Amino acid sequence: MRRMMLPLMLSFVACQPSAPQATTTGPDVEAITTWVEQCTAAFTAGDYERALTMFTDDARFMPPNSAPVTIEEARSIYQGLLRDNTMRFTAQVADVVVSGDLAVVRASYAESLTPRGEGEPASWGGPWLIVLRRQADGSWKGWHNIWTITPPTAT
Repeated sequence: MRRMMLPLMLSFVACQPSAPQATTTGPDVEAITTWVEQCTAAFTAGDYERALTMFTDDARFMPPNSAPVTIEEARSIYQGLLRDNTMRFTAQVADVVVSGDLAVVRASYAESLTPRGEGEPASWGGPWLIVLRRQADGSWKGWHNIWTITPPTAT
């Protein structure tokens, strides 16, 4: 019986479609790097609506120490946040890996909020990971948006 299982298992493995090759260069990587630049520019401009159109309808935002947030919940959060504050948001892409219709961006970000009225500005930053999904038209949209906050270092 064992002798029969090995050829059966090998034929099953041989018939499986090959996984798409991952790439770290090329037009998709360039398009995704541009996506990051446009997304950060939209948030800095206070245009959260434009920024959120860059994400899929089923996107999840995963902030530090919080439950995942849907795109509609994110819309509500950003609406209040940017009504009362101006935001500065920058990102530095470390690498982009594309495999088939999914891509992963590893970046770092810096963010600051300055109240429009009274109050002190606040700033933070840290690692940022975005999973993007290729759309039917070939464009890319954010699907999962994950970030952490790096504590300030002691001096």
